[in-house]
Amino acid sequence: MSNNQFSTSRYEKRDKKRKTNIVLNTLIGIVLVLIFVIGSQLILGANQSEKTAKYNEQPDIKLASDEESTKEPAAETEENQEAEVEDPEASEEQGEEGSEETENTENNDTAEEESTEDPFEQATITEGEPGSGVAETIENPAWEPVGTSQSEPHSANYDKNSQDWKEMTKTLSYATGIPEAEMIIWRLENNGSPNDAVGTISPKDQSAKYKVYITWVENKGWMPTKIEKQS
Repeated sequence: MSNNQFSTSRYEKRDKKRKTNIVLNTLIGIVLVLIFVIGSQLILGANQSEKTAKYNEQPDIKLASDEESTKEPAAETEENQEAEVEDPEASEEQGEEGSEETENTENNDTAEEESTEDPFEQATITEGEPGSGVAETIENPAWEPVGTSQSEPHSANYDKNSQDWKEMTKTLSYATGIPEAEMIIWRLENNGSPNDAVGTISPKDQSAKYKVYITWVENKGWMPTKIEKQS
């Protein structure tokens, strides 16, 4: 073997050895990096677990303001209970008011029932004379004044926006049994004196026409005295 071949062979061995060392060193470096990364993650995870455990072990701390807010509703409840115990008269008054409201409701119901009754049930009905234009004359001893909010001395007021007109309209409805909302007032006028009036009315279907005479009762309001059913 010549010297040149021997030198070449020795050079190739060194080159292979050098390459092998580079590969081994690289692998060793990668392994060390992996060991470092994994070890760091394990250490950080352990520290985080310890912190979490310590946090969970800490007792609950309530602020003074929270305790006060918790106590205040209880105190208010006790005050309300004391108020309910110490004020039995208020309960009695409320009971009396409730009974009065019930009584008023019953009275209203009674009034409504009475208004649906035949307004001529107790009336005396007389046939009119032929050619008089009056089919029947109706008089009822059960008629009473309808009540008033006006003061004395009284004088009839035929203004349609007046309180007197409203009360006269109520009296015409009371006498005939025709509801005010279903009543046509053809005429409402003076009947010879400041406290006597006469109204000509009919239901909206105009199935009948009535001439209603009313008079003023001092401090009690208008009262019907006679009805003439037109023929």
